[in-house]
Amino acid sequence: MAQKTQQPKNKILSKLYLVLLFAAGIILAFSFQTANKNKALAIDQMLDNNLVTALTSNGIEQKDVLSQFAREKNIQTTTYNEYYKKIRLPGNKKPENLEPILKTLARNFKIELAKTIYKDGSYKYVFSDKKRVYSTIVLVKRD
Repeated sequence: MAQKTQQPKNKILSKLYLVLLFAAGIILAFSFQTANKNKALAIDQMLDNNLVTALTSNGIEQKDVLSQFAREKNIQTTTYNEYYKKIRLPGNKKPENLEPILKTLARNFKIELAKTIYKDGSYKYVFSDKKRVYSTIVLVKRD
């Protein structure tokens, strides 16, 4: 008789174990999904920080920034910042000299870099992926 009562307890424990294991798997899956979302959301801020560091290390100072702003954007349930900077280059700097640094940043963040050259000699660089524009930098030559 002792074996008959033991067997249903083992079945209940094994079912309970399977349910707990399944629940733990779901929780783990959501935690990975949340971590990937946070990583994607942080690209805008990390890119802007690295961009500022790269510009300052190449002789661009705060006084050279003509205008800058961050615009909050929403795509479905995701909110991120789109950064814009308009910079007057010091007399000894050329936009072409900064381009390798900007390309390296884009490559490091696995995003695209588009360049537009205007008739007035200014350069516009746009960091983006298929869904978002993360940052736009306009480099204006000093008059």
